Amino acid sequence: MMTVEMDGRILVVDAGLSFPNEEMLGVDLVLPDFSYVSSNADRCDGVLLTHGHEDHVGALSWFLREVDVPVYGTPLTLGMAKRRLDSFDVDARFIEINAPGEASIGPFKCRLLAVSHSIPDAVSVVIDTPEGRILYTSDFKLADGDAAPASYVESFGELGRQGVDLMLSDSTNAERPGRTPSEAVVGVAMREIFSSSERRVIVACFASNLHRIQGVCTVAEATGRKVAFIGRSMVANVEVGRELGYLEVSDDTLIDVGELSNYRPEEVAVICTGSQGEPLSALTLIAAGEHRSISIEPGDMVVLSASPIPGNEAAVHRVINGLYRAGAEVCHSENSNVHVSGHAAADELAEMVTLVKPKHFVPVHGEYRHLAHHARIAERSGIARSDITVIEDGDVLVLEGGHVRSDGRVRAGTVLVDGLGVGDVGPVVLRDRKTLAGDGILICVVTIDSQDGAILAGPDLISRGFVYHGESQEFLQEAGDRVADALDELGDDQVREWSSIKKACRNSLGEIVWKRTRRRPMILPIVMEI
Repeated sequence: MMTVEMDGRILVVDAGLSFPNEEMLGVDLVLPDFSYVSSNADRCDGVLLTHGHEDHVGALSWFLREVDVPVYGTPLTLGMAKRRLDSFDVDARFIEINAPGEASIGPFKCRLLAVSHSIPDAVSVVIDTPEGRILYTSDFKLADGDAAPASYVESFGELGRQGVDLMLSDSTNAERPGRTPSEAVVGVAMREIFSSSERRVIVACFASNLHRIQGVCTVAEATGRKVAFIGRSMVANVEVGRELGYLEVSDDTLIDVGELSNYRPEEVAVICTGSQGEPLSALTLIAAGEHRSISIEPGDMVVLSASPIPGNEAAVHRVINGLYRAGAEVCHSENSNVHVSGHAAADELAEMVTLVKPKHFVPVHGEYRHLAHHARIAERSGIARSDITVIEDGDVLVLEGGHVRSDGRVRAGTVLVDGLGVGDVGPVVLRDRKTLAGDGILICVVTIDSQDGAILAGPDLISRGFVYHGESQEFLQEAGDRVADALDELGDDQVREWSSIKKACRNSLGEIVWKRTRRRPMILPIVMEI
């Protein structure tokens, strides 16, 4: 999410989400912190979406609950956003802009430039202000032959001739040398797979990758196969793509997943979700033999047409192992050309800088290492180091008179979603979850006399994820005795203070547990007074 401010008004560009890393135990989604915009909601004129991927539109439903503004974007982007909002019962005002095209959003004069990405209708945004011109590339690549207007590269050259004061550019693949291959490379690989396979072909990819889905459907039709879609998001996006004319598949080609058994294996193909090993996704359930409509048969060809997102590698490998156990053959990005990125690699990033020739350059999108690498690419492409700024979430840049300077920070960061809870999981909760996941929990229950502090019952120890009760009775009895001794040593004034009692329980338990096991479980004293 990026915000642009001018004349006291705010324009939000994109409202995406990300997924939790391995340390965010139990967390489902990661949202940007909207608090700066929501606290200034009366000044916000709208949100402009650059394309339909989750990391650019996925947080829209949460954002619109806090900031009620119109949503601008290209037809497919808005179509996919509408489907998401419908599932959250959130209403919005949608205003379509075709690319190339222009729109005035409050005082912001915006131009949309079509770009090539792994989803149709992706755009870069040009914002003209009295203080200078801003280009936000969003996600793009310059691969030859990909689906985008033939003149879209020239449009950036023309923009460079007009002059750009500030360019913010996608850094996702800044560390990759060369150029990102065209989607046509995947088409060739798919044709070989479909032509040579004598059984079913099951392709897993991102549900939003309509270019890939179109390519697979085209190959399936050419090789005489019917196509079934599996996965809620896959089915929804295919419906949107077909309704809006971005996905062309004959009705005769499509079948319901329940009809697969009516055809011979070599006559069908399946396109499904689950390329990232998501726990309840279609391919994960299929690999585990738990999908209600389809199971792997020996000789089936499964294609994972996506690269694992960092952090998902283990989950993807588990799925691949499950598929092999079930008798399938598996093609993936490590052994076949079944995936190409939608992001520009280093040579394309350099070409974009050369085309635009911005006065000031800011790398965005990616980890800090990607931003730093992109900054070096820009410097090698002719941008002075003094005119390159690497920023992080919350940093404020001021464009004034064609010059750029840093100007402090605003509140930014992330908000974690766990089930129905939004923002109620923070660092303390995550720390406790890590402790529980690491060495478990040891609960100490003590009942004391409210008059003199004498122990009436316990200490009783309950272990979960630390040691197994049935095999550790002797140790738990010894630990309980140690707690009882510690409580007996408390002074008369301390036995009436719960904090002192709990501290004695925690310290005495922690000492013996570490001495005997070299573990540090969470220790939770429970003191009851009678």
